[in-house]
Amino acid sequence: MVHTGGWTQQVIQQENVVGFMSIMRRFVAIPARYLIITLLIGTTGLSLYGCADTGSIDPGPQLAGLSVSGASLQPPFTSETTGYHVDLPSNSPDVTVSATKSDPNDVLSGAVTAPAGQDTGQSTISPPGPGSTKDVSLTVTSPDGRARIYTITLRAITLGGDNTLRSLTLSPGTMSPAFSAGTQSYTVDVATAVAEVTVSATKSDPNAVISGDVPNEGHATFNLEGPGTTKIVSIIVTAPNGTSKTYTITVKRAAPSNDDNLSGLTVSPGSLDPDFASRILDYRVDVANDVDSVIISATKSDPNAVMSALGAVIAAAGTPTGQVFVPLRGRRTKVDITVTAQDRISTKIYTITIIRSRRESD
Repeated sequence: MVHTGGWTQQVIQQENVVGFMSIMRRFVAIPARYLIITLLIGTTGLSLYGCADTGSIDPGPQLAGLSVSGASLQPPFTSETTGYHVDLPSNSPDVTVSATKSDPNDVLSGAVTAPAGQDTGQSTISPPGPGSTKDVSLTVTSPDGRARIYTITLRAITLGGDNTLRSLTLSPGTMSPAFSAGTQSYTVDVATAVAEVTVSATKSDPNAVISGDVPNEGHATFNLEGPGTTKIVSIIVTAPNGTSKTYTITVKRAAPSNDDNLSGLTVSPGSLDPDFASRILDYRVDVANDVDSVIISATKSDPNAVMSALGAVIAAAGTPTGQVFVPLRGRRTKVDITVTAQDRISTKIYTITIIRSRRESD
């Protein structure tokens, strides 16, 4: 047997060949079928020998691991790949390059060092200036003098600085002033009955990050405190380069109204005396003697107030106008229209006295 590198070559012994030829001469007169059998046996014997790989090829000096702190190698590390690049923000701090040898007996030199017998080496590298690059090279050398060089190109990329919103809305309600990317403070007045609001925000730069009271998805619903309270919603937009801008929306929930006035009052048939005015509470209406009923129509100044007459609600909160049918009994009929404000405290009573004329016989 002869060994060459990691390969083993098995050589047919010369005497086997000579023996085979001797057998052929001795049995040359044997019939053809025996000759074929002999040849097959000889061929089978030959096939038992050949070239077989009994070892592995020495890959030479190489790394088992390579990394840069806070960043990812491109392409991902493999021992066979010797060239990489890493993108760093322009304001990146120093980075640490770590390298691990496949064979501890190799020597690591260059930007990262590790003597024979030490598996891993580390080195702190300052990043390149904005928009520039820096090559970090390290060499792995085996005891027999073979070497392999790995190179990492650090690239300082300039990150965007757009920390503005492209749109901002609050519902229900209208922001004041109208949205503008450069305006950061807004106010929204909502009705007393509004118990929650929804804020939607869209970044100008999709790579920016929204935080604060609104998540990065840009949508959030907020419960408001009771009527008469204020809630401030903050939206922070952080650009890829780390700069930030804060937008605020001040939501003012209206206090319950104390408006207990009427804005309109009529009687049919008939007319009010004096003419209606919200500050005047007492009215007289003269009708003919044969009128046996009237309809009083009233409109609230605040639709959220409650209006009642003759012991019943004729216009609930949210309904601006109400009517009441009034049958007339005798010559004089008095009707009170009561308006209770939204705060359920303020109350005003409008009184209408309907007078039928005397009969001619009276």
